[in-house]
Amino acid sequence: MYQSALSAMQRVCSMRECCPADIRTKLKRYKLDLAQTDMLIKSLEEDGFIDTRRYAFAFVRDKSSLSGWGPAKIRWTLKSKSIEKELIEEALAAISPEQGEERLATLLGKRLSVLKKRVAYTVGREEREVERRDMEKLKASLVRFALSRGFEYDKVLTQINRLLANFAKH
Repeated sequence: MYQSALSAMQRVCSMRECCPADIRTKLKRYKLDLAQTDMLIKSLEEDGFIDTRRYAFAFVRDKSSLSGWGPAKIRWTLKSKSIEKELIEEALAAISPEQGEERLATLLGKRLSVLKKRVAYTVGREEREVERRDMEKLKASLVRFALSRGFEYDKVLTQINRLLANFAKH
């Protein structure tokens, strides 16, 4: 059973980056005892199939650029996978603050365009300005959206205020 589990985990790790927590989860179906699981993970680490540092950097890069996650959500997820705090911070430092702000602005811009259609629909056919109440709802919705993606509150408010200032002009 150990050898088949090892082969299966080597296959998994050769296709994508994994951390020890991922491997432990996958190994539950093999019903290995704790000693065998630890030995298997150590073997994978020694053979270069698992590298926690490599995993952390890949995770941060993928989640920030492909999934649009902010640093708080990435930090929390890596922490839940038992990645060391210092390693998490080092991996997050690889993303420049400018990239994070640009990503946040892009996400909020897309979300605003979706929400604008809803506001325009609720306003109806009559041509009138978006009311203050509608703007407050729009702002609250954008804040909730950005915070759920793991971005910091102060950066979220700055970007939203900038976006809504341009929105109000048009």
